[in-house]
Amino acid sequence: MAVNTRWHWLGSMLFLASFVFATPTRAETVRVAIGEYPPFKVQAALGGGALTEIVAEALKARNLDISIEWVPNNRAIVGTMNGTYEASFGWAHNDERDAALLYSSKPIYVYRMVFVQHIDKPVAWASLADLAHKRIGFTRGNFYSQALADMQSQKLIASEITVGDVSGLKMLALKRIDLFPLEASVARFLIATELDLETARQLEIQNQMFWSVPIFFVVSKKAPNAQELMNEFNKGYEELFRTKRIESLEKKLTR
Repeated sequence: MAVNTRWHWLGSMLFLASFVFATPTRAETVRVAIGEYPPFKVQAALGGGALTEIVAEALKARNLDISIEWVPNNRAIVGTMNGTYEASFGWAHNDERDAALLYSSKPIYVYRMVFVQHIDKPVAWASLADLAHKRIGFTRGNFYSQALADMQSQKLIASEITVGDVSGLKMLALKRIDLFPLEASVARFLIATELDLETARQLEIQNQMFWSVPIFFVVSKKAPNAQELMNEFNKGYEELFRTKRIESLEKKLTR
């Protein structure tokens, strides 16, 4: 009887072991690094902003929690690319990122990129080539289209690098630059909430869009089980559409 019990116990352990090793493992909490990009990503806002809520709920649909580390935007993307963080979101494709990151199967939003100009110095343009020799501000770590990046590298425009978007807007108000690129909703939000009235009155947002930017949830290729984590996010994001939960979440993006 003791022999039978021993073999029964051994058989049970072998069965459990085979189950454990056959089942892909994944972390219960995903470490995500993001920088503030109001109104989409806001540290002080309930839920962290509308885009943060979408990502968190997609992960939650797959029983994954999100642990957000609020860091400067440049640190968020560089840290995710080098494996310091597992994931991030709100990023567009470019060659450098594509080599280091996995991208969600669908974009989580589409940014509408425009220029902000000084009210006393409007800049008319039909194509980006018309901006040759203009002074344009860029926030460190952000990517503003391959066309603008090429113009920067070829020194066709005078680039002024800023530490943040608010700094760029203040630089524009002082006429130290001619244009500052921003997502349209972000531009409206920052001008209304982060600048004093006198400074805000000196700026205006162009209606003309220079880039439509699909942005994605990204996972570091150096993260453990990177592809599995991305698969789980994609499934969770699809679940938001299946349940139509995405509709109420996306309304917050367009307020």
